[in-house]
Formats: sequence, structure tokens, C-alpha cells
Amino acid sequence: MRKYVVTVVITLLSFAAGASCLAQDIFETEKGLYSTAALTASSTGGKQKKLVIKSASTLAGTITITVAQQKDVTLTYYKRARAESRSRAIDYIDLLAVGITTLPEYVRLELRAPNPAPWGNDVESGLIDAEVVVPEGYAVEMEATYYNLVVRGPLRSVVVQSSLGRFDIADVTQELELETKNRRVKIDNITGKISVSTTNAALVASGIDSRGQTAVFRNEGGDIKIDGYSGGINLKNSFGRTVITNFRPSGESNFIRGASGPVTLEITEMKTGQLVVNNRYEDINITIPDTLSGYLSLSVDDEGRIEAVNFPFTADLVERDRLSLSTGPGNVKIIGSIRGKGNIYVRGTKGD
Repeated sequence: MRKYVVTVVITLLSFAAGASCLAQDIFETEKGLYSTAALTASSTGGKQKKLVIKSASTLAGTITITVAQQKDVTLTYYKRARAESRSRAIDYIDLLAVGITTLPEYVRLELRAPNPAPWGNDVESGLIDAEVVVPEGYAVEMEATYYNLVVRGPLRSVVVQSSLGRFDIADVTQELELETKNRRVKIDNITGKISVSTTNAALVASGIDSRGQTAVFRNEGGDIKIDGYSGGINLKNSFGRTVITNFRPSGESNFIRGASGPVTLEITEMKTGQLVVNNRYEDINITIPDTLSGYLSLSVDDEGRIEAVNFPFTADLVERDRLSLSTGPGNVKIIGSIRGKGNIYVRGTKGD
């Protein structure tokens, strides 16, 4: 009987020591924000070279993905909580869990938390921030509504649908699909199939090549700025500025539609294909190389005007609200139109 009592006491003391150790491993990184030290995990890479990330809807944070010459998927993560006291933060952090496993078709990274969450107000929250390193050539899919995503590839593809997070994505070689709301999107050095949308925030892109496909960009209430674009484009923006520089459109399916925001295009090269630019209640500014060869058809509403300067052309139709002109025997076709108050300016610049 005495031995039994001693055993019970030792077990309780061991549990208490473990709890004390856990408390010491929680740090207040800023006022009201508590975090564990770095935690690590890994999983074998798998044959399909694909990472699927899933998060509980009650969690938020930032996931950073980078690439290295290695076989496994490695993970460093931090469990964090915003709370009114240290003890509440520890309780919340104890409820957070991370799992990474290799399945037949992909590697699965799961970020877990209770639903409903105990942090049920605007001040308190549970967070897991993660840094993932994958082998070269990986594809990534993410279902994590409140997560920001930072990617530094090269990755084969990145697909994130119906997010409310911020994106900063670089070096994707085959497919990029991003959909968010009210958050900034930045992409760089992207090729292949592309579809990107946000609202009420900037969409900034550079080094884009759709490789013969038509890339899709959408925004409402925010600017779209693209520097360095080659291929087909389908862009729609409203209540924000649209600016595309170093623009090399190709193919017949190039559509740029704006509303209540100016559209500015600087075309560096266009040897074939068609570009249609429509706007409402704001100007269209198009810069073309003076060597462009083809046909331009431009129209405005009653209060608008059209200007074409600094390149050689022959006017085919001149009216107060319409101008059609030829710049040579080529088959390039540019169509520009404005509904409501707004002007169209086409200016030539020195071309090859």
C-alpha cells in the first residue's frame, strides 16, 4: 500500500514539473502576444512532389515556403496566442497542434485548433506561424482562410482559393491561382497559367509570361500595376488605376476593362494579335512603338476627345468621337473605347 502511494506522488510531481517547463517555454514577444520557441518537424518528400496545407478556420498566421536541394519536407513553426494574460495564452497554445504526414498522393501539413475557438473576441486569437522548406519542383495547394503566404521558389505551381490573406509569391513556373479579398497581392517571375484576384488593395506584378495562355487579373477598389508582361491578358479593374509597363501582348484574346479609374499601357512590342481596351468615366493612355504596324480603332462618348501623336499613320475615319487609322501593312489590331466622360491618348515612342 505504501509503495502505491509513493508512486502516485511521484507521478503528480512529474506532471507538475512538466507544466512548469511548458510555462517557461512561452515568451511574451510583444505586449499581449505570447509564443513558443521554434518547434520542428519533417516528412519524407513523396513521389508526387506536392504539398497540401490545411488550416482550421479559427487560426491565422503567416506561412513562408522556400526551396532547397533536399529530399524531405522540413518545417519550423511557432505556436502563438494573443491573450489578456500569460495564463490564458498558455491555455490557448496548449490547444494548438501541427501535423505533417506523407500520403500516397501528397505531403499534408495540417494546422489544428478547436472549433469553436475559446478566443471568441476581437482581442484574443490563436496563431501558428510556419516556415516550410520543400524540394525543388514542388506544387503547393493551400486551404487556410486567414493565412498570409510568402513563397520563394522555384515551385511548379501555387494554388490558393477563397482566402482572406496577403500574398507575396515569386518564381512559379507552370501555374499560379490566387484569390483573396481586401489584401495586397504581390507576384514576381511567374510563367504559365495565371489567375489572380483581390479587392480593395493593390495587385502588383512583375516579370509575367503567360506562355501562350491568357492570364486573368481582377481587382475592385484597388490598383493593378504590372511591369514586364508577355502573352495574352484578360484584366478587369474598377475604382482603381491600371498601369502596365514593358507590355508585350500577343494572341487574339487580350481584353483590358476598367471603370472609374485610368488605364495606362506602355506597349514595348506587338507584332501580331488584337488588344481591346474599354474604360468608363476615366482616360485611356496608350504608348506604342512608332514601328507598330496595323490598325487602331478608337471611340469616346460626347464629352471625350481622342489624340494620336508622335508616330506615322494614315487616318481612315475622322469624326468628333471616333478615329480609325492605319500604321502600316501589319495585322496588329488595337481597339479602344470609353463610355462616359473620358479621353483616349495614343502616343508613339522610338521602337526597334
